[in-house]
Amino acid sequence: MQELVSRDEMLAVLAVDAAKIKSILSKQCNLLCMAKCPAFEEVADTQIYGFSCEVKLAEKCGILAEDEGRQMIQDLEQGLANIYVTVGKDE
Repeated sequence: MQELVSRDEMLAVLAVDAAKIKSILSKQCNLLCMAKCPAFEEVADTQIYGFSCEVKLAEKCGILAEDEGRQMIQDLEQGLANIYVTVGKDE
């Protein structure tokens, strides 16, 4: 088992996870045809919460600065907001 994680490795893991979340939410939006669906919102909330826990762990381990973590979460939330805007245009 690897005991140390480099900053670059952690950033790569977080980037992949954020991309997966955006992909999941985008696909669900396409399948559900609406972002205001309670199931969609539940998935979004759960995924963003999980991602924020990963970010907080990286911060506590000293791999990320608090402002970097906050920016990563804001970027993911902005991606979600963009999905809402895109779907809202189609309705």
